[in-house]
Amino acid sequence: MPELPEVQTIIDDLNKVILNKKIKKIDILLSKIVRGTNSSFIKILKNNSFQNISRRGKYIIISLANNRFLVIHLRMTGQIIYLQGNNLIAGGHSDKSNNFNLPNRQTHLILHFTDQSQLFYNDQRQFGFLEIINQKGLGRIENKLGIEPLSKGFTYSYFQDLLKDKKRNIKAFLLDQKYIAGLGNIYVDESLFLAHILPTRSLDSLNKKETKDLYLAIKQVLKLAIKYRGTTFNNYKDAHGRQGNFIKRLKVYGQENQKCMRCQKGVIKKIRVAGRGTRYCPECQK
Repeated sequence: MPELPEVQTIIDDLNKVILNKKIKKIDILLSKIVRGTNSSFIKILKNNSFQNISRRGKYIIISLANNRFLVIHLRMTGQIIYLQGNNLIAGGHSDKSNNFNLPNRQTHLILHFTDQSQLFYNDQRQFGFLEIINQKGLGRIENKLGIEPLSKGFTYSYFQDLLKDKKRNIKAFLLDQKYIAGLGNIYVDESLFLAHILPTRSLDSLNKKETKDLYLAIKQVLKLAIKYRGTTFNNYKDAHGRQGNFIKRLKVYGQENQKCMRCQKGVIKKIRVAGRGTRYCPECQK
């Protein structure tokens, strides 16, 4: 699933090329991918334009010209692909096929702009969605999400308060979007590894040093992942030759059965925690 760094990367890229372009036509190829009626969705978007693109947790929030918002959630396998001539920008889930012969069988929605550029929404498993909402709807999204982990408000003191009097599993807590927004499986595993903490630990078992280490690890891992444009599991490069290459810096995620890069003693194990495949080193994570 695309997480905070992958979503932030595609937002940063699109904000440079797509703003204020008038939408000429909307092709909805899979009705269920749009929440609400297809006719209303098309009516609002036609002749409209993107004023700004931002993020809240893993939600992509596009401000439209009529005080409405186009919200996109990529879920497990969603992709956004922008195409203008030979210039291609893609973000979200990666697949091994690198199939950018568009549209293809995974394409469920296309926005056509008046300058002949196009924005494609692809989704192999069809779990993602697009929805047009008003300010009140935006407030509902805001209310169900926790703090942004790279915001000024995410201080060590705030993190301590979040953990206070909670006894649940540490990984399950970090994945819960109502506490910290945008964290997912990859970056939780990497943060816990960096902090030397077992993902099966309970929150009330952490001492002050471990809590501080985890707080710092979350911020460090996310900042580094954004710097390297997120994690991709194939060789996709955009028109500028840029690639999501945080994959080269993963220490535990996807490293199961490999010797631990840090301690050189343990072998990375994969277990199931909070319903998710979870990687850790049994030697240096305690």
